[in-house]
Amino acid sequence: MNLEETVDYLAKELDLERSEHVREVGRSVAKLRD
Repeated sequence: MNLEETVDYLAKELDLERSEHVREVGRSVAKLRD
């Protein structure tokens, strides 16, 4: 499971209203880690 999949999973599990924002943050973190 990659970072984006993890973020998507957590967003679903926690039913976050701002899940799209969380995914954006996840992508930003993934880019920083490259």
